[in-house]
Amino acid sequence: MFKAPRIRWIYGSEDLHQLMVSKALLYFLFLFVNLTLTYRVMLSSTFSHIIGVLELIYVVLLGLYMGYRLMVRVLAQNFKINSFEILLLLISVFPFISAVAAKIEFGQPLLFGLLAFKDFYLCYGALVLYGMLRRGEISWELVERAFLAVAWFNLLFFYGMSLFTNAAAHQDSLIAGSQAAKGGEVYYRFNMAFIFFGTIYYVVKASYRKSAYYLLLAGLFLIYIVFFRLDRTSIVVVLAAVVAFFFTATSYKMRVRTFFRIAVPGLLGLLLAYLVVPEVFEKYILMFSEAIQTVEGQAAATGQSWLRQHEMDLAIRYIDKHPFLGNGRLSNQWLEGGYSNFMGFFYPSDIGFMGQVFMYGWLGAVLLYSQFLFALYYILKTRGTRKNIFQVACKFYLLALFLDALTNGFLTTYTAQSLTVVMLVFFFYQKGEWLHHAQKRSKNEGPFLQAT
Repeated sequence: MFKAPRIRWIYGSEDLHQLMVSKALLYFLFLFVNLTLTYRVMLSSTFSHIIGVLELIYVVLLGLYMGYRLMVRVLAQNFKINSFEILLLLISVFPFISAVAAKIEFGQPLLFGLLAFKDFYLCYGALVLYGMLRRGEISWELVERAFLAVAWFNLLFFYGMSLFTNAAAHQDSLIAGSQAAKGGEVYYRFNMAFIFFGTIYYVVKASYRKSAYYLLLAGLFLIYIVFFRLDRTSIVVVLAAVVAFFFTATSYKMRVRTFFRIAVPGLLGLLLAYLVVPEVFEKYILMFSEAIQTVEGQAAATGQSWLRQHEMDLAIRYIDKHPFLGNGRLSNQWLEGGYSNFMGFFYPSDIGFMGQVFMYGWLGAVLLYSQFLFALYYILKTRGTRKNIFQVACKFYLLALFLDALTNGFLTTYTAQSLTVVMLVFFFYQKGEWLHHAQKRSKNEGPFLQAT
């Protein structure tokens, strides 16, 4: 109770302000590093080896931090846990379920089964941020600025690599590739998590602030997705999130105004461009027509379509053998090549949600995806969120991540991406509840103190 007066006595008001600014800067830098590592946004880059080492170090630090926090709570006899912590505990059983399943089906030692999830443990970075928010060490606004800083850092780096380096030089690595359905052009396979966020955030901000400037910023992110990343799923999920925002979080008047001021001119512009330079659109027509034909079962049984169908057939066969626990996740440290040693060409990520069912069984897959239902529950319960741009952006960003996870099956590899946003949705609900209860208190009870 005497700490604050002592600080004021030692430091003048100007020095105290500088101290607070310095502390905020340190927290901001920590948030930037935390988001960069837990979202794994730089893993698919020319710095992948360095990032891999940093991720491993951070996993160890997170483990030590979790042990410390657990010890503090036990010593304080504080055994209360909230619903987000329960969700995280339930999702944390995946490494153990998978390790047992891989031992049963493929004979992989349990230790290697747990080591296969070393990237999964980065999701505890979300719990670190949650604790800092609850204790008031960081503010909601500081987290928002950190998200934007990482988004812009990613965008500038991706543009720089795409414009000033040759992706073909990295074609044999994981960071670049090409497909005939995309015109055969070699492109970088950068992580789009924060590019999604930047697009959605600035669309929301442009709508609520009624500013074309923020719409231009959103366009910078969207242009990278459409013309540089060349990924059908990325294009579809971010546009789906933007459309969902306009139809569920804006007024009827705004929707009409957007349709006539942006949608109609945009569609006419695209039509005119198609008539003038149709060759620019040919690869996009090919990309999406092949995807539609594959879904409808019309595509020829060759190339990527045949491989996906082959992998799906294999997965279904193994799911029938172990529908409850699944077949586990194999570690390259135990056996280089993983499933290919037992099943031929097979990558669970290629078949999205069914790949998750293959690895973790129906019970595990439903539990893994339940985080999105958890978030939806608190989104529906949250009061007065329309004017908070970051919170609204988080809702529709989470929708984009959900749709993306259904197709690429990377939800356990990039667990922190969704869980961090789920945490923010939950914290915003809690913050609203604290303020709601504070307003009910009598003025004689004094000012409301945020729970810690």
